[in-house]
Amino acid sequence: MKKALLILLLACTATVAAAQQGTVTATLVDADTEEGVAGAVVEVAPVKSPEKKKYFTSGYKGSLSMAGLAYGEYTATFSFIGYRSETRTFAVNGAKRTLGRIELAPEATQIVAVVKEAKALRASQKGDTVSYNAGAFKVTTDSDVEGLLKKMPGISVSNGTVEAQGEEVKKVYVDGKEFFGEDVSTAIKSLPAEAVDRIEVYNKLSDNAEFSGMDDGEGYKAINIVTHENMRRGQFGKLYAMGGYDADTRTESRFKYNAGGNVNIFNGDSRLSVLALFNNVNQQNFSFEDILGVTGGTGGGPGGGRGAWQYMTRPQSGVARVNAIGLNYSDTWGKRDQVTFQGSYFFNGTNTTNRSSLVKWYEYPAIDTLTTSGLSETENYNHRLNARIEWKISENQNLMIRPNFSYQSNDPLSTTTGWQLGESGYSYTNTLSDASSGGYNARLSAVYRAKLGKTGRTITVDGSARYRDLTGTSRTASNTAPLSPVRPVFGPDGSVADLDDYLLMRYLYNDTPSHNYTLKGNITYTEPVSKFAQVSAQYRASYEYQERDKRSYITGDDFDPTGITPAPELSNSYRSGYMIHRAGPGFRYAKERNTLVANVYYQHSSLDGQVERANSEKISHGYDDITYFLMGQFNINRENSIRLFVRSYTQNPSITDLQSVYDVSDAQYISSGNPELNPSYSHNVMFHYINSNLEKGRTFMWMFSLQNTSDYITPDVAYNGSVQIDGTQYNYLQYSRPVNMDGYWSVRTHLSYGLPVSFIRSNFNVMGGVVYTRTPGRIDGRRNLTDNMGYDLRAVLGSNISENVDFTLAWNGTYNVARNSLAASGNNKYFNHTAEGNLKVVFGKGFTFTASAAYAQYKGITNDYDDSYLLCNASIGKKLFRNRRGEISIGVNDLFNQNTAFVRTTGSGWTQNARNSVIGRYYMVTFTYNLRRFGKNATTNLAEYGGMSESGSQRRMGPGGPPPGGFHGPHF
Repeated sequence: MKKALLILLLACTATVAAAQQGTVTATLVDADTEEGVAGAVVEVAPVKSPEKKKYFTSGYKGSLSMAGLAYGEYTATFSFIGYRSETRTFAVNGAKRTLGRIELAPEATQIVAVVKEAKALRASQKGDTVSYNAGAFKVTTDSDVEGLLKKMPGISVSNGTVEAQGEEVKKVYVDGKEFFGEDVSTAIKSLPAEAVDRIEVYNKLSDNAEFSGMDDGEGYKAINIVTHENMRRGQFGKLYAMGGYDADTRTESRFKYNAGGNVNIFNGDSRLSVLALFNNVNQQNFSFEDILGVTGGTGGGPGGGRGAWQYMTRPQSGVARVNAIGLNYSDTWGKRDQVTFQGSYFFNGTNTTNRSSLVKWYEYPAIDTLTTSGLSETENYNHRLNARIEWKISENQNLMIRPNFSYQSNDPLSTTTGWQLGESGYSYTNTLSDASSGGYNARLSAVYRAKLGKTGRTITVDGSARYRDLTGTSRTASNTAPLSPVRPVFGPDGSVADLDDYLLMRYLYNDTPSHNYTLKGNITYTEPVSKFAQVSAQYRASYEYQERDKRSYITGDDFDPTGITPAPELSNSYRSGYMIHRAGPGFRYAKERNTLVANVYYQHSSLDGQVERANSEKISHGYDDITYFLMGQFNINRENSIRLFVRSYTQNPSITDLQSVYDVSDAQYISSGNPELNPSYSHNVMFHYINSNLEKGRTFMWMFSLQNTSDYITPDVAYNGSVQIDGTQYNYLQYSRPVNMDGYWSVRTHLSYGLPVSFIRSNFNVMGGVVYTRTPGRIDGRRNLTDNMGYDLRAVLGSNISENVDFTLAWNGTYNVARNSLAASGNNKYFNHTAEGNLKVVFGKGFTFTASAAYAQYKGITNDYDDSYLLCNASIGKKLFRNRRGEISIGVNDLFNQNTAFVRTTGSGWTQNARNSVIGRYYMVTFTYNLRRFGKNATTNLAEYGGMSESGSQRRMGPGGPPPGGFHGPHF
């Protein structure tokens, strides 16, 4: 009995001792300016066991929290670059203790300590947010944020798309405010790198989830650019003008030009950014909202196919003349900053010319080869206006309104000619399309949120309305002749003497007005059930109405529809209404660093439509589904975190997919809908693991994603047959209709690892991954599985030497294996890789040398295809003016005139290679001016401002330290 009591007493004593831990808080401030110092490193060690060290980092405005310290006496050292280290001794004898304000005095002599800390402060992590210190990634003074992002681990920038931690970045924020809406590419090119304090990568919650605290799974990956606090007043940006001459071209303008730039005017919360872009060298940085569907996925024609999978993509669809302007404005109003406004406007005007060629191999049911060449010219104009207005009515009430408006016009003209040759027979492709379309899209959404007294008790009511109106006419001509068993005889120049034997043209005039509107409403209520848990109830409803009246006229070669009745087999008029109800409960548990969210929804969808034809067709469908969402955020410690998503969702067929109307606008490639379609149902798992080793400056990330879809909507394709439509016989090369099939799988895993390489003063990042998809399809009534496996690896070495030497070396390779189960040829293997380097050096007298080189090779292993090119650009320049803000340079683009655009695509039963027009070699003279005026007096001498050298480079580290009375805050 005594032994039992003794054991119980010891256990209780141990439990009490283990529970005796406290949290110590403090605020780190600059001794001169009294501003908070964020990012300082704190080393804490017990006095009795100094080897048992712990590390902490100060946060926003210098706030510091040191949790999990056992009772006892400690010594803490507070360090930050450019400051004298402070040491304090304190005792922990309670649950909470504060050290108050700790002042850090500027220090200009401890260079060794500064270098050591710079490595440690390369990146930090808090929850699911990874914060990169901009000062640890040196770029030249005229670099923008894009150049900074390319050097950061776990981030890749390619063709205007930014990926972070394996996910595409959807929005960019500046100091927590939206910046240029969803135009990520423009946002990262509009701010200079030297204005950036740090880059934060995180999972942005939806507007509703941020207020209620209940993650609804509708968030997205975002980047927040945190600027230096003392650089939030002033004007900065870049202006440039280039003139060039192309002596080699025979098809494009010999004279090249490129002018534009960006200007940012910041005055605290009031911020205006203006951008402009005018060129004929295919520089297209501004995205646009495609409300006409003119840049959507390719159809079933000779250029592609539904369900296509692209590997070797270098997307250049022609050479464009571009005229674009944009502006972004944000401000905060009211005595208590109750109203926040952010708005942007864009205009894009492009005229794109493209000369294309395509070779397409059909592997089943017959071995055929399609070879075409085409010429297109497209004028596109787009206006976008959007805004976000948030009103903090009170501490417990919030109203947010988002108005959006866009207008687009698109006028394409294209011709395509070519031959299909092989086992099926011989067919001549000859198509012409001349179209004109326009439309506008107006949308208004509002969200009202209120906290109902008790912490965690909230109600959110939101609604939106959208109206879209489109008009369009087109003139199309296509060959309707059937396959011929007689092989054409080609002359030396590729011509065919008896071409009329393979040609029977049909001319169409199409008039296609349409409009639709959508109404949505949502109400969410959350209720706390404990200190750490909430439950929620949500109901959503949406209704979409569509109306379309397509009238097609078979005309002569003049495309004149006067006096002609619309062809019933080609015309298509319909009305449809789509209603969705969704309701379900949710649960959220959050304690300390960990969060768990679970939601289940019942969804009922009903679709009613009326197709107006000679035999009117009524469409009525109802669908019932259960969907779920599970999210877990597990922050193991300050260096390791795990984020897990498990969810399901549905994709309902559209009204055009469900109607049995034929589309024979291209008589060789016919399609129709399928009234028996069901919604697809997908299950998705996504996993993220992030490790940030602050002491060694290393970052590791792992992403894994798995998706399975049942009732996948996929094309059922038939080749080289005939169909009778309303008494008219059509001989097609390809006919497709959507069907449901099980067996769609997608697996993706991605790893990245970044670390500083001290002996060459650079940063090294390596990223690799595997992507696998299995797409079911049907060819001539037989099931076909298209398997695509891609292995990719990317390595980037970025200099971290100084602002005068900036280089980046990168290698990116992808090995691809594609297989169609019905194809007799087996696997289709190909490999592509790119080695590239960029260099800019600023010499002592202000002379500059800039060069870039990229070698790309596309290697077809199965079909012994090999193509490569070397693209080199180089220029020499001279910095101008006393502060070196200007630069004039002469250079050459594509020195060896080898630029090319090549895309390989695989689909169900086919593989194709496509080429498009590109800009070749030209010589140029460029003038660039970097605008920098900061502070209340808008000085251009940044040495007066602090944290900068007179040449404009940010003084991230130097023997002189920050100038007296200058900026001593956290400028890394």
